[in-house]
Amino acid sequence: MSKRLLVAFVAILAILLPATAANAQDDVRVHLIHGIPDTDVDVAAGGAVVIPGFSFGDTQDLSGFAGQTLEGLQVLLAGTDTVAIDVGDLDVPASGNFTLIAHLDAEGTPTVSVFENDTSTIDAGNGRLVVRHTAAAPEVDILANGSAAFTNVANGAEGSADLGAGTISAEVVPTGATEPVVIGPADLPITEGNSLIVYAVGSLDGDSLTVLTEVISGLGAVPNVVNTGNSPVSDSSNTSLVILAVALAGGLALTTGRLAKATTR
Repeated sequence: MSKRLLVAFVAILAILLPATAANAQDDVRVHLIHGIPDTDVDVAAGGAVVIPGFSFGDTQDLSGFAGQTLEGLQVLLAGTDTVAIDVGDLDVPASGNFTLIAHLDAEGTPTVSVFENDTSTIDAGNGRLVVRHTAAAPEVDILANGSAAFTNVANGAEGSADLGAGTISAEVVPTGATEPVVIGPADLPITEGNSLIVYAVGSLDGDSLTVLTEVISGLGAVPNVVNTGNSPVSDSSNTSLVILAVALAGGLALTTGRLAKATTR
């Protein structure tokens, strides 16, 4: 396992060490996604392992540690007592809505990117699609229903658009081309009031491309006009955060993946 991965990745994992969550603030949400295939780590404090086997596709809610400084942390290679990194001190953001993802850069080197999530209000009838390039692959275009929705998306960058609710067929292709299709086609649900965040992870050369998706709910606006009728009306809302792991094997196919839920802030 690359020590460059451990320098960045484990510093983030260390936030999960036992601590009092009473200082959590209502205006902060910090989530961590493990987006590097085939890489497990253990996190230790005071010589004892406190987080064993944090694996690809897993997610952790770090919001309970907002505004805290965590000190004197170490990381071990998973299943061993080998100390790879002394992490030192780490400040956790005190406010905002963030996703941290450990992934490969364009050259295949492990890294960590921090994205601030757009939680602005979505117009009635619309959902939001955000695509983040976090895979070991060159710049790409993302096609929606056969047309380019986002172009020249580089590793570590993102594209975002508010779209009418419905289902779109998405594909990822090399920039300026329509083939080969390196991810997809896959049907993506654009749900009213939800932000669907799609992460391309893994390695093109290593044949390990995988998609992780995150949904942030409850962003919808109250419609200006409400059409009424004779049928009963039900009112429901979904304010949960859902992390889904979606695997690619010879083209994108939805798998059982890992699913984790946490409260959206």
